[in-house]
Amino acid sequence: MKNENYRFKKSQRFIGEFSFRTGMKKSIVSRFRKFFAVLLILVVVFLTVGCIGKENDSLSFKGIFGPLNLLQSSSPSDSDPIFVNYSLSPYVLTRDVPIAPIQPIISGLIEQCSPNPALPTGLAMDGKTCTISGTPTVNQPATNYTITASNSSQSKNITIVITVNANPPAALNFAAPAFTFTASATPAFAPIVPSHTGTITSCTSDIPLPTGLSLGSNCSISGSPTVTQGPTNYTITASNAFGSTSTVISITVNIAPPAALNYAGSPYVFTQGATIATINPTYTGTVTACNSDIPLPTGLTLNTTTCAISGTPTVIQPATIYTITASNASGGITFPITITVNMAPPSALNYAGSPFTFTQGATIATATPSVTGTVTSCTSDIPLPTGLGINGTTCAISGTPTATQAATNYTITASNAFGSTARTISIKVNLAPPTGLSYAGTPFTFTQGTTITTATPSVTGTVTSCTSDIALPSGLALNATTCALSGTPTTTQTATSYTITASNAFGNTTTTISITVNLAPPTGLSYTPSALVFYRGTAATATPAVTGTVTSCASDVALPGGLTLNSTTCAISGTPTGFQASANYTITASNSSGSTNNTVSIMIFGRPPMKTMQTNCWATDGTADATCVLLTSTGQDGQLQKGSNSNFTSTDGGLTVTDNNTGLVWKTCHEGRSGATCTTGTNSYLSLATATTACNNLNAGAGYASRTNWRLPTISEIETLVDFNVGTSPRTFTAFFPGATGSYYYWSSTLYNPDTTKSLVLYFSDGSTTWTDKTVAGSLARCVSPGP
Repeated sequence: MKNENYRFKKSQRFIGEFSFRTGMKKSIVSRFRKFFAVLLILVVVFLTVGCIGKENDSLSFKGIFGPLNLLQSSSPSDSDPIFVNYSLSPYVLTRDVPIAPIQPIISGLIEQCSPNPALPTGLAMDGKTCTISGTPTVNQPATNYTITASNSSQSKNITIVITVNANPPAALNFAAPAFTFTASATPAFAPIVPSHTGTITSCTSDIPLPTGLSLGSNCSISGSPTVTQGPTNYTITASNAFGSTSTVISITVNIAPPAALNYAGSPYVFTQGATIATINPTYTGTVTACNSDIPLPTGLTLNTTTCAISGTPTVIQPATIYTITASNASGGITFPITITVNMAPPSALNYAGSPFTFTQGATIATATPSVTGTVTSCTSDIPLPTGLGINGTTCAISGTPTATQAATNYTITASNAFGSTARTISIKVNLAPPTGLSYAGTPFTFTQGTTITTATPSVTGTVTSCTSDIALPSGLALNATTCALSGTPTTTQTATSYTITASNAFGNTTTTISITVNLAPPTGLSYTPSALVFYRGTAATATPAVTGTVTSCASDVALPGGLTLNSTTCAISGTPTGFQASANYTITASNSSGSTNNTVSIMIFGRPPMKTMQTNCWATDGTADATCVLLTSTGQDGQLQKGSNSNFTSTDGGLTVTDNNTGLVWKTCHEGRSGATCTTGTNSYLSLATATTACNNLNAGAGYASRTNWRLPTISEIETLVDFNVGTSPRTFTAFFPGATGSYYYWSSTLYNPDTTKSLVLYFSDGSTTWTDKTVAGSLARCVSPGP
C-alpha cells in the first residue's frame, strides 16, 4: 500500500518531525502505547521549539536536542489478514447515469482486485483498491458478483449484488401543443413523433383519438382522420416498468376542401351568337362557392355552387385563360380553362371570269372575287401557275404567268380564324415564244478527248427544238429541247462560230457561240519500275507509259553519262559510262496544251550480280555433279554461271578498296588493324553501337582517305565481299583485304527483324549470315563508303 506522509509547519502547535505508514494493522494495545508515548514526546518537543516532519517511514523529532527516533512503523505484509467490506450492497443503479465511486472498507495488503462475472457494461473496478466506478449502459436484473481481493499469499472473496434499471420516460413533448387535420386527407400525414427521454414501452391516451388516427407504442400519432371535430384535448401518457410521463395536446379535424377540379373539354372554342352546351366540371368534396378570377365572356355564366358554365357568347375574343375556383370553409381548388369566341366564317366566294385563259409572259387583269364576311387568308389547294399569285385577304389573282399549262382546276379557299368558304376555278396558260437565249461560257475552248462540262444556256420561254446552223465539232451534241451543249470532242479545230436557234410553235430566239478544240495534254507518265538500276557498259532502255500526244520530253537535271531521253516517247536509253548511287530525275512530257511529269530514280552499278564462283553442282543425296548434267542440277549456280566476275581495285594508296561492280569503297583493314598488310595493331572486338561509332569516327575532320561518309555496311553490302570459289576460311578476297579472318563475325547495320535486340553478322569462315546480340562486344567491323 502507498505511504501517506504529512508535514507540519513551524507555525503549527506540534513540534518535531514524524512519519507513519497507512494501512498498518497493529494490536490495539500496541497502538495506544505508541500513541501516548508520541503525544508525551510531542509536548516536550513543542516546548523546546522544534519542527515536525516525516522521514523514512519513522516518527522522529528535530529539536534543540537534535533528531530523536521514537518508533519505527512497519508496512502490512502479505501474511496480514485481508478485510474487504461493501457495506451498502445490494446496489441499485440507473442506466446511463454515472455512479458515485463505490469504495469498500479494506485492510491488509491487497495487490489485486477482480470481479466475477464481469461488472455490468460501463462499470470498472480498480485493481488495487477494489473501487467500482463508471456509467452503466445496459439494463440488468439483480446479479451477484464475487469480488476477490488477493496478494501473493492469500485471497478474500465477498459477494455483492448489482441491479441496473432503465430510466423512466420523461420530458414527453410534441412539437406543437395543438394540431389541425383535414378529414379524409389523402395521402395520410407523416407520423408525428414526440421527443422524450428514457425508454417508452407503452403509450396511452385518456380518451380515444379521432376516428382514423392511431397512437403508436412510441407515442407517435399517424393515420388520416375521417370525421370532423372541434378542438379536443388528449392526455398522452408514455410508460415503462419504472415510471411514466404525460403531456396534453389538442386536435382539431376540419372538413376537407374540394379537390380534383377539372374541365375536361378545355380549351373551349365557341361561336359568337351560338348557345353553348352546358359545361359541367368534375371535382371531389363539397363546393359551397364558385368564381372566376376575371368575368367570363359576355353572355356566359358560372354556376356558383356547381361551377357549370352555360349561355350564349355575344362578343368575339381571342383565347383567354380563366382561373375557376371551387371552395368551402376549409379551402379551395383552382383550374385554368381557355375560352375562345370566334366570329362567323366567310361564305359565297365567287370568281365571275372563270374559266380563265392567260398568255405566258403577259400580265393578266386582276381577277377579284366576291365574298360574304371577313376574310383573313386565301389559299389554293395547288400552286397557281408560275408567276401568278393570290392576295391573302381579298383572294384576288394577279401577276404574269411564266409557264404554259393546260386548263387546270384550282380550289380557292377564303377563311378566317373561325371558318372558310371555297370555290373552284379553271386556269389555262398558253405558250409564249422563247426569248433571251444565251450561253454564259462562250467563247468555248475544249480539249480533244476530254468530256466537256455540259454548257446549258439560259432562255426565257419553252423550247421545243434546238438547232445549229453548221455541224458542231465531232463528238459534241446539242440537246433538242434545252439547247445544252455536251459530249467529248474527238478532233482539234480552231475557233469556229455556231448560230444556235431555240424554237417553239410560237417563235424562236438565236445566239452565236464560238468553239475551239485544242490538243489534250499528255497524262499518266510513269516508268516501271520507278527505281531504275543500270550497269556500266551495259546497254539499257526504259520506256514509260503515257497517255496522249507528246511533242517534247525533258529532264530537270542531266541524265547520267551515256544515257539519253527520247524527245517524243520519253524513253531513257543508252550505255552508262560511269557509276552512280541512286538519284532522282523528274521527267516532263509536254505538248502545246500542257504537260505531265514523273520522278524516277536511276542507280548505275558496275555489273549485274556477281557470280558465286561455284563450278560444281550437287545431287539431292549430297554427291557432287561435277559436270552439272543431272536434272537436279538445273538452275544451280554451278550450272547457270550467271553474273559478272569480281572486280576490285586498291585505291587511296592502299587505304581503301573500290568495288568496280557495286561502286562501294571499303576500308582495306577492319577496325583495330592498319598497315599495308593489316598486321599493325590488334583486332577491335565491338558491340553494334561501338562498331557504328568507330565507322562514324572516320568522318572526323577531312575524313579517312579524304572521305567523310564512312558508315557500317548493310548485310547485303558486306555479303558482296564473300568469295564462294575459295575452298578454305576466310571465304573473301584476301588479296585486297589482308588481315580478314573467318574466326569472328563482322557487324552489319541490318537488325534481325524477328528480334531487334540482335543484328545480322557475316561469318567469312563459310560465307554464311547469322545474327548475334547487338550489345555483345565480340564482332569485328569493316567500314564502307558509298562511293564511287
